Amino acid sequence: MLVLFYLVLFNFAYGWTGRLYPAGSGFRLETVFDSAVPFVPEMVIFYVYLFYPLVVLTMLYFAFVEYKRGYALGWSLVAIHTVAVLVYIVFPVSTFWYRQKLLSHPMSGNFWADQVYNVFASDTSFNCFPSLHAAFSTICSFTWFRYTKIKPSMINKVVAFTAFIIAVGVILSTLFIKQHYIADAVAGISLALVVGRLLFDKFEF
Repeated sequence: MLVLFYLVLFNFAYGWTGRLYPAGSGFRLETVFDSAVPFVPEMVIFYVYLFYPLVVLTMLYFAFVEYKRGYALGWSLVAIHTVAVLVYIVFPVSTFWYRQKLLSHPMSGNFWADQVYNVFASDTSFNCFPSLHAAFSTICSFTWFRYTKIKPSMINKVVAFTAFIIAVGVILSTLFIKQHYIADAVAGISLALVVGRLLFDKFEF
């Protein structure tokens, strides 16, 4: 699962789909609601600094502590990423126009804005729909929710609640730093919930 998820899907396939199409092409899913969402660079705290700890710590816990239940999470991550990559190939959604607008009038001296610009520089713009940030945050929160139903201790409930708050923040951050459209986030959440329900039931988690 680690080889499939991290090496094949994350390191190779994700970057490869981002280079399939020329900059400035792709589908634009902007709606009036997307246009109304302001640029809030501070939300990069969720997008970068809280997202990765949420995913990594959840994966480590269910890989080494509750490893017998980790199969459900592991295969869910692989399935979500596989479906997303296939969609990216045939339906390349891009936020190129958001980036161009923001970079043409950068916020000088704003630390958090600089972090967002770094995200733009290090990430491609064609793997948007579904949002993997939204999908992975959702499946991690879903995992802890299911876990508290099995072991309803106070510590597990606190962790599950914290994971939920971080997941909500991450999903909102994809919109507020203009990295995704609302449709991307909805698609990511939906994909994670569908895959999670199917595989967690299959593995009796």
